[in-house]
Amino acid sequence: MSATIVWALLTGLVTGGAWVAVVLLQRQHRLIQQQPGLLEDVERRLDELDRIEKRLAEVEERLSFAERLLTQRDEPQRLPPPAD
Repeated sequence: MSATIVWALLTGLVTGGAWVAVVLLQRQHRLIQQQPGLLEDVERRLDELDRIEKRLAEVEERLSFAERLLTQRDEPQRLPPPAD
């Protein structure tokens, strides 16, 4: 009886291992098929990120300019010291 149990366990182990191998191979095959699409998606996102970085730099420049204008406007105009 114990030989039957050992045989059943070994059969289950081999069958389970084969099933896991088949699932992993299918997953790997699916990922290989998706790879060109994933690469295009990554390139598109990098291009979009570059555009966003450029726009952010422009916004930072405009904000800095506006801050300088506001600072100049808030400072009172001072007369030069009187000449003796």
